[in-house]
Amino acid sequence: MYRKVLTPTEHNNVISVTIPREWYGQEVEIIAFPVIAHTEKEKRISNDDFMKLCGAWKSDKSAEEIVADIRNSRISGKTRILEEL
Repeated sequence: MYRKVLTPTEHNNVISVTIPREWYGQEVEIIAFPVIAHTEKEKRISNDDFMKLCGAWKSDKSAEEIVADIRNSRISGKTRILEEL
């Protein structure tokens, strides 16, 4: 894979690509799309939001009990009711 990231301006708005020799004779695809940059703070906030969900399951059942319920519902054909988050 070949990747080149650049910021186009009036003076460098033409992309010149040199195709590697080992790709000769094969179909290749060249894609250009804008890259959305995230600040370190935005990344930290998204990680914090994820961590808030840890332990958020409203159930007093253990993991083993939940797995047993799932297995029993598959065998019996009875659909189990999901607990709220």
